[in-house]
Amino acid sequence: MLSVGLVGLPNAGKSTLFNLLTKRGVPAENFPFCTIDPHDGVVQVPDERLDSLSKMVETKKRVPTNIEFKDIAGLVAGAHKGEGLGNQFLSHIREVDLILIVLRKFENSKISHVENRVNPTEDQEILMAELTLADEKIMENLMPKLEKEAAQSKEKNAKIKITVAEKILTKLSQLQPASDHKMDSSTDFEIIKWRRSLNLLTDKPILTLGNINDGGVNSKFNSDFDVDILLEAELSEMSEKEKAEFGDEKKDVVNKLIRKCYKKLDLSTYFTVGIEETRAWTFTNGWTAPQAAGVIHSDFEKFFVTGEIISYNDFIEHDGRKGASENGKLRLEGRKYRMEDGDIAEWKSAS
Repeated sequence: MLSVGLVGLPNAGKSTLFNLLTKRGVPAENFPFCTIDPHDGVVQVPDERLDSLSKMVETKKRVPTNIEFKDIAGLVAGAHKGEGLGNQFLSHIREVDLILIVLRKFENSKISHVENRVNPTEDQEILMAELTLADEKIMENLMPKLEKEAAQSKEKNAKIKITVAEKILTKLSQLQPASDHKMDSSTDFEIIKWRRSLNLLTDKPILTLGNINDGGVNSKFNSDFDVDILLEAELSEMSEKEKAEFGDEKKDVVNKLIRKCYKKLDLSTYFTVGIEETRAWTFTNGWTAPQAAGVIHSDFEKFFVTGEIISYNDFIEHDGRKGASENGKLRLEGRKYRMEDGDIAEWKSAS
């Protein structure tokens, strides 16, 4: 399951955002380290296409795909050295697929700031520096092991690993994220897999969310997404009539955030449709049909034969599988077919 870690300085609004996303009442108090252990919450990914497909075939069971949010305790300067229980918190961040950095962009004398000021640019610099320094420490500890392996092994990949590690370490020592070192397109897949296994914090996709309010600071910091988290939390408790008074721009914030996470991770959705069950499945853009089939069961990928594919628009336009097939919109696709967002698939395997 896709997981997103909410990361920020204490009192940035992470726990309030987590409550908004997951409808869970975790503590959100006005003091640092209110959250110590990470809170997990699973949220259904909204998709109107799944609703339409389920209604069309009158399915008995509708199954959306899910996303998990983790409310991770606030980091502080020195976290990579253990400040503020930093090592424990950093280990929690390593477990997630995407880091969502929550930055305070509002003034409120009643809510303390760990640095006694409001400056999202500096907050971002502190957070990224802590993630980078934590990665640098890991790479420094790894280098002697890689050098020993290279000295004892005749495999070319052993020396390539050292070269890659040195380039990553150079970036980190300059307080640049590991992701700034791009792998060459001709790099051996085993090296790519090895790099992924390092699970570096700054190799993960990162989004920034600015927590604003009507009295917020006029900051030049450009977040990927701005939300008045407290207002949205209050709106979530209102009736639909009360929400309407705030206008369309205040609606669907949670769904928009989830879609941004999907886009950042380069993910899309395909569907399996039937009377018993209609379900959404997540896949990475560029995946072939066997890879997408493997999301359901590894045997579907291993023993893949073919896939019956109908685009979502064709399925809706021709009133389902039968109509799409009669109008030549059902395609038999092989192992090289690259999945498209919204594909409706039925897999055939030799198992």
